[in-house]
Amino acid sequence: MRKIYPGDKYELIYDAVQNVCSFKLIRSPWEKYVVLRNDDKLVAVKDSIPLTRTIFCAEGTVNNTLWESMRKADIEPNAIMNFTDILSYDFDFVTDTRNGHRFRIMYEKISFGDSVIDVGRILLAQYETPDTTHTAIWYVSPDKREGYFDPDGKSMRKSLLKTPLNYRRISSHFSYKRFHPILKIYRPHLGVDYAAPTGTPVVASGSGKVVYAGWKGGYGNFVHIKHSNGIETMYGHLSKFGKGIRAGVRVKRGQIIGYVGATGLATGPHLDYRVKVKGKFVNPEKYAFPAEPPVKRKYRDQYKKYAKSVINGAKLIAFSQNKSQI
Repeated sequence: MRKIYPGDKYELIYDAVQNVCSFKLIRSPWEKYVVLRNDDKLVAVKDSIPLTRTIFCAEGTVNNTLWESMRKADIEPNAIMNFTDILSYDFDFVTDTRNGHRFRIMYEKISFGDSVIDVGRILLAQYETPDTTHTAIWYVSPDKREGYFDPDGKSMRKSLLKTPLNYRRISSHFSYKRFHPILKIYRPHLGVDYAAPTGTPVVASGSGKVVYAGWKGGYGNFVHIKHSNGIETMYGHLSKFGKGIRAGVRVKRGQIIGYVGATGLATGPHLDYRVKVKGKFVNPEKYAFPAEPPVKRKYRDQYKKYAKSVINGAKLIAFSQNKSQI
């Protein structure tokens, strides 16, 4: 019953004495669930129509915003969000996107009849700036390890996300001597302040264990998480905590742990984000966090051939699609 949502349709059939004979939940034209009474037993059946999966490729140049540019290339919103998530370990799309940058994407479109109803796996995500090209390729190795890797087989997943929220601007950078706007003195600011509207979700930068969640003086509502490899992250000035966030619980990378606020010593809503590595504060904007293990050496050559075929295939398909639209 917890998976029945607004908009779902249902049908109940009763007998003459009001006993339920069957129940049908119609989730969509292609997905139905039926419960039938068979003597004294209930039998549940999923009645679904197979969906069509097709590979779609697109490429283009950023003009104004990445979102607008990718939408003009007929890329679905969910695919755009997944695209930026995949590359977010290496590139900050909030502050570093510029006109003239180029993007390329290959992904699955899931269709029912002539209508696209969902997007599947992103197979290739590529973003090019004048300085470098960020490329992520989905790969499943013979030993069933799966993930996104660059063309050389290095994992795209780092120990921590680039940023733990969508923000408007950085209001204060990492510094050993910053003038405090409330205390009116110079003192170290060993973190980064991300200005964002009150209530903006804040997520855990990496998987780990919450060691503190509560009020912490000038930091206001504060969450402290310990990760592997001696990494710790801290989140201050939260308006409130995420559901179930308390000391002792384990959280996953990307899980909401709180919401932006202005609690404690704060002149406006923002997140004070701090990172420690082996007991020492580091600048999260510049620190090179370690990546997860690369493709195993014994599969490396096979992977590189596959990666090359995916990139070349995406270029060819995108070119063909663009040519057919002209």
